[in-house]
Amino acid sequence: MRIKELRKEKGIKQIELCKVLGISQGNLSNWENGVYEPDKSSLVKMADYFDVSVDHLLGRDEISTPNYRNTYPLEPYIKLPIFGEIRAGTPINMEQGETGEWEYADASYGDGQHFMLRVNGNSMSPTIPDGSMAIIRVQNYAEPKQVVAFAMDGDYATLKRYYPQSDGSILLRGDNPEADSYLITKDQIQNGEAHILGIVRSYKVNL
Repeated sequence: MRIKELRKEKGIKQIELCKVLGISQGNLSNWENGVYEPDKSSLVKMADYFDVSVDHLLGRDEISTPNYRNTYPLEPYIKLPIFGEIRAGTPINMEQGETGEWEYADASYGDGQHFMLRVNGNSMSPTIPDGSMAIIRVQNYAEPKQVVAFAMDGDYATLKRYYPQSDGSILLRGDNPEADSYLITKDQIQNGEAHILGIVRSYKVNL
């Protein structure tokens, strides 16, 4: 991803690019640092703004091709299952049944290990706004500071940033400074009372 590189070449600050794209500075920082991937619409807007191809923006080529800057890679749409919702705040019961599906252009999510959950609450704002659809990869581990879908007491789940502690416990914290944090003890983890459902790969606002 060449967003930061192109932005600096153009000599603009993050806040200026955010105004052009109509996004928050938190979203742009996450894209530049590889935490999340931009959606198709944002990729095209940035490619237009920097006068490059989407492939060049994604780092898939070595030379900018302005004549094809609006071209998006022709990949087959994949369908991701939607499983209820997850609370970005106080843990709530997460519906396990499939409630629908969403077509997505990025085939890298079509490996059968990804699903979607509707985000309910603002504890992850401004990074992931209330009402967003989070794309989650199924896995039971995470890197420090990654955003995870975390299950507690069986069916209860929440969306939080993951901070493993030196004593074996886990601190779950939202990006909203006013949101509650949760400390998961080592015993809860070892007894299977709490575990990671998966990590957030991307999200779409107001689907």
